[in-house]
Amino acid sequence: MSINSSNEVVPSEPELYRHIKFYLFIVLQIPSVLISMFIIYKFVTVRQFRVRLNNHSIFALVIVSFIETTTELPITLDYLRFGYVKIMKYSFCLFWTWFNFSLQTINLILMAWTSFERHILIFHSNLVQTKLGQFKWHYIPLIFCVTYIPIFYFSCVILYQCENFFDYSYIFCGSICYNRVIWLSTFDWTTNVLIPSMIIPLLSLSLLIRVIFQAKKMKRTTNWKSHRKMTIQLTVISILYLAFWFPLAFLVSLIRIYFLPTFIEEITYYYLYYTPYLVQLLMPYVCIACLPEIWPKKNQINVNTTLIH
Repeated sequence: MSINSSNEVVPSEPELYRHIKFYLFIVLQIPSVLISMFIIYKFVTVRQFRVRLNNHSIFALVIVSFIETTTELPITLDYLRFGYVKIMKYSFCLFWTWFNFSLQTINLILMAWTSFERHILIFHSNLVQTKLGQFKWHYIPLIFCVTYIPIFYFSCVILYQCENFFDYSYIFCGSICYNRVIWLSTFDWTTNVLIPSMIIPLLSLSLLIRVIFQAKKMKRTTNWKSHRKMTIQLTVISILYLAFWFPLAFLVSLIRIYFLPTFIEEITYYYLYYTPYLVQLLMPYVCIACLPEIWPKKNQINVNTTLIH
């Protein structure tokens, strides 16, 4: 731990860098939370919006964003404000690491599944026409996304037997010890971060291409309008992940892990490690922009749109 002559923790990040992130997150946080609450309210109270299968994954993304911005982000804001971890306890560092890794990776895995599920809902909708089909192809994957990740990181962060050397001047108290186990850290990063980060833009682009090619065949029927809407939703949300997850997960981390460990080290540490927070903060903005049927100026869902249920 970095300590000065007065036995105070010396921040590992320059004050200017910390304050830039602190005020940016603060500005985005309050509207993000309010928008999330509005979407959650509409989902609970408007049945036509709630029964659409294609809205469930978006709702799950908003829920994860809401939990992150109201519970875990304040801890990070506290760190950015003071420059060190205020609660200097071993158990707290374990919890914070587990909580952050779980929420941010659930968000990423959910979006990867959403990108795949759109192909099912548009081009293989027969798979979800029955209750059993919906359970197999819709509800089980969603449940898996939100349960596998917390269990995995609980096993790695809390249960895995290794020695941590926490430094309270670093975010998340520094590196967690399982990252020093090459096979485990490689599996974690490749399976839970790198592959989903690559799947999202690839599946989104392929869906856009498939829908465009099918447009003439469908002759802009009601189904075409519904499919177009789902495709636009996915494309817009995917841009968010492409902008703020892809550089960290692929361009930088892949190079740092396998080729050049010091590649743009300061930029990675001071900025790119924080970009997943922007995904969580901006998610409600993007989601409500993609859901015009719940905008305040409208009193009800447009029931003329074909529902997938």
